Amino acid sequence: MTADHTEVFERFGLPSQESIYPYAPVFTGWIDGVRVAVKRTHDAEAMGRWVRRLKELGLPVVTPLAGPYEIGDDHWVAYPWVEGRAYDGSERDVAAAGELLGRLHAAGTKEGLEDFGWPDHDETSVQEDVDGLAPYTSRFDEPLRAFMTTTLPAIRDAGLPVAEVSMDFKAVNLVYTGEGPVLVDPDNGERAPRLLDLALAALLFHNDLDGEPARMFTAAEWASFRDGYLRHVELTEKERELWPTALLYMMLEWGVWTVINGEWHLDRHARFLTDLLAVDLGRYAL
Repeated sequence: MTADHTEVFERFGLPSQESIYPYAPVFTGWIDGVRVAVKRTHDAEAMGRWVRRLKELGLPVVTPLAGPYEIGDDHWVAYPWVEGRAYDGSERDVAAAGELLGRLHAAGTKEGLEDFGWPDHDETSVQEDVDGLAPYTSRFDEPLRAFMTTTLPAIRDAGLPVAEVSMDFKAVNLVYTGEGPVLVDPDNGERAPRLLDLALAALLFHNDLDGEPARMFTAAEWASFRDGYLRHVELTEKERELWPTALLYMMLEWGVWTVINGEWHLDRHARFLTDLLAVDLGRYAL
């Protein structure tokens, strides 16, 4: 990885190094006496405006210290390093995360992030998903085949409230400080139905953690997360009606992709993925 990122190191004045994160290149160093994390971003100018507006609203989210710079085919940015601790799985941490997601959604939409890209599957791509799941389960075969004609249009065409959302809100992207969690990876942000972002958090909040819990939210954990979220967001009647569909949507899109591309050779990840495949979506009631 080091040789491929020489220009990044030079542009930000970092020493040559390996990524500190296994799933994407993230590098550390110092800029003007401030420790930073350097990483890729997308929709870079709009992303910068978005996170700076969130910061002005008092929301705990990292904002660029340097960049974005276009290097090769990507845009790179340096964020101040946030000192704190990792998520510990406690009810307190779960509830605080739900509150933060609610506050982010309550900020609405203004800065012009890219619109959410609705999928355009065909029979071949659906079959690829079915085949990819075959070593693990067949329970999603029929829902996958009906996805484009039922689940997708039900969500896409419902006129659901949109917000600028992270679309990657999970424990591994939060650092907990004395004031609560800080979102340190906003770089997948999009303008999307907020209900999908909430459903994604319900399903994948514990994904990619190095430690415990190696499973999905329990019903009690979800209740704490949900109640924290709902302190800041009043869901519409249509959103509540379509919540089960939104969960199924995110399971068939993000959940299936996560299973097929997951690191099954690692025990912790295998346990999470096994739980994901067996999930009863009714556990996550509103």
